[in-house]
Amino acid sequence: MIPSPPNWQNWSEEEAQLSYDNSKAVNNVLEITSGWRERSDQWVRNWPLQETIQYGTHTRQAIQVFLPHRLTQTLFMFIHGGYWQSRAKEDFYFLSEPYVAKGVAVAHIGYPLAPELPLRAIISSINQGLLSLQQYFDNQFTQQILCGWSAGAHLALMSDDYPWLTQRLLISGIYDLAPLVKTRYFPSLQVDLTELSLLSPLYSKHSSPCPTKLWVGDEELPELIRQTQSFVLASQLNDSLTVMQHSNHFTILEKLLDPSTVFDTKLLG
Repeated sequence: MIPSPPNWQNWSEEEAQLSYDNSKAVNNVLEITSGWRERSDQWVRNWPLQETIQYGTHTRQAIQVFLPHRLTQTLFMFIHGGYWQSRAKEDFYFLSEPYVAKGVAVAHIGYPLAPELPLRAIISSINQGLLSLQQYFDNQFTQQILCGWSAGAHLALMSDDYPWLTQRLLISGIYDLAPLVKTRYFPSLQVDLTELSLLSPLYSKHSSPCPTKLWVGDEELPELIRQTQSFVLASQLNDSLTVMQHSNHFTILEKLLDPSTVFDTKLLG
């Protein structure tokens, strides 16, 4: 049974905001996120094999690739979150280290933010970046995992179903935009109410040929858990959901530091 959608039309603005304000729900969020950047900066300083792919004219239309000393045929791509209007790919470089150690190339896909670009254009930018990445590496990878966290999960899912994608991993995502309408995040997205279903994966992308896994933390906001459960049930992906224990919206990313949770590392090659 699909969890009932909230009666968001009757929410006050305060109720809507509290239902989706992940930062306010986690007391030490600044400590966690500043730690991400420190770890990422240290990783960048210490790892020599890096390449930058500029896929558009905007400064944020760039992909940072970390390459292992011995490259396998596996590529792990990551799209960051921030409600489509904050954070940057540079905050998440620390996630690369354990994958590179296994011979996996890691690509962090940057994108312009709202309100400079509307959500529809941000989705187009992600597709542009993915295509540029394939052209750059001349389709040399046989296993390609596209991972997105929070709003990045929405973008990963709204990207086109490219035949070379072997898996999507969606972490703590937003799959229905409608309950966000009364939050402070929504106006910057420049989404017309008539577009809500079209730009919500729950309604527009619940069937995809690409194998999909979903994670959500057991300590996340109830609305984030409900969003994931709703998408899982609508897409009949019940066996693809993992509820990460002792994990909130931010600490769940620590689970990514074990590549074996993403794919069978014995099959790398």
